[in-house]
Amino acid sequence: MELILSIAYASLFFFIIGKASFFRIEGISHRMLSFAFAVKLVFAVLLSLVFTHFYTNRLTADTFKFFDDSKIMFSVLHEHPTWFLRMLTGIDDKAPYLLPYYDQMHNWYNKAVIFNDYRFQIRLNAFLRFFSLGHYYVHAVIYCFLSFTGLTALLKLFILHLPQFKRALYAGTYFLPSVLFWGSGLLKDSLIFFATGLSLYCLHRFIHDRKFRSLICFVIFLLFLMLIKFHNFILLVPLYAAFAFSSFIKRYYIAIFGIITIVYYLALLKMNVVLPGYGLMELLSKKQAEFVDLAQDYHAQSAIPINILEDSEWSAVRNTPQALSHVFLRPYVWEAKNAFILMAAFENILLIILTLLSIFSFSRKNFTITALMLLSFIYTLSLFEMIGLVTPVMGAIVRYKIQALPFFFFFLTCLTDKNLLLKRFPFLKKIT
Repeated sequence: MELILSIAYASLFFFIIGKASFFRIEGISHRMLSFAFAVKLVFAVLLSLVFTHFYTNRLTADTFKFFDDSKIMFSVLHEHPTWFLRMLTGIDDKAPYLLPYYDQMHNWYNKAVIFNDYRFQIRLNAFLRFFSLGHYYVHAVIYCFLSFTGLTALLKLFILHLPQFKRALYAGTYFLPSVLFWGSGLLKDSLIFFATGLSLYCLHRFIHDRKFRSLICFVIFLLFLMLIKFHNFILLVPLYAAFAFSSFIKRYYIAIFGIITIVYYLALLKMNVVLPGYGLMELLSKKQAEFVDLAQDYHAQSAIPINILEDSEWSAVRNTPQALSHVFLRPYVWEAKNAFILMAAFENILLIILTLLSIFSFSRKNFTITALMLLSFIYTLSLFEMIGLVTPVMGAIVRYKIQALPFFFFFLTCLTDKNLLLKRFPFLKKIT
């Protein structure tokens, strides 16, 4: 039954990709999009096999633990439908008679984050059980399609700005190895791609069509992002504001992004004045300490030394070179202790090569600054900075940074003059 349902849902999604107007991109055929989705499905299955056979503890495996906890929540439906609705919606969900069910779950109580996205993921998986009949791979197929939809939204925006690089952007959006592996299966990462891509796409639509429907969709997907990954939400809020403001004005892009971003982060740094304990540096310092303790408790094989992040702005400034080098360059090839770290090391080499190609094919004469380019650059830099400051494990770094990789690839493409690129590197004509 699981195989039949999974194939049925995958077939439905292939049909939608072939028929829905959203998936029509000039220069990118339906076959190309269907191929990208098929590859993502393969990696969704691969992810589950890896966690089944190599990381066998389902209590700590992200792809299983929320799915398993959702089974406990869904079981309440048959005996107490109203109780289930309270647990699912969060409305009056703290009733004493619900506590025994929460206590059975391994991930309901998580006080390490401001917004407990664990509960949201459990609720989402419980809701999906209406359609999956409790089968894991059906959830994986749905998550894969959500991720694909978000990435497609990004690709549409990227191609709109750089139509001369259609094929390169297609490859850079869908097929970076770590994006495929971590961003295709039943993981939070797939949902982040979904929410990020569609929130930005809807914001772009609202800027150009001024329709209330586009604004409502933007708010919905932005709130979804807040619930699923608060850190990414925090980073994108000022960039979305600057993107909208500069797109309306159509000038002063650097000034607008600079002013809004600086004022925003200054406010976050001083947040502890209004909310003691919630200043940006206090939160980052605490997060790093928790991560270091976690790495030590679980004896993380890919742990690396990291400078202690103190509760001060200057500590972050001092640690920035190490933070960015860890995210941009680590792991090195000789640090690889398993196939996944080795894959990430080769991906870093690929990104370095792409960066060098962009630098050597840059032409100031033909270079144009756009709002989307600045958003991509600042989002990549800020996410890499945050990850590098608090994360002492290379495996986690590889996974966390995938959210910025399509944006980073787009930024590098913005720097590239295609004529100059092909003149200096003619062998690239077939793939650009």
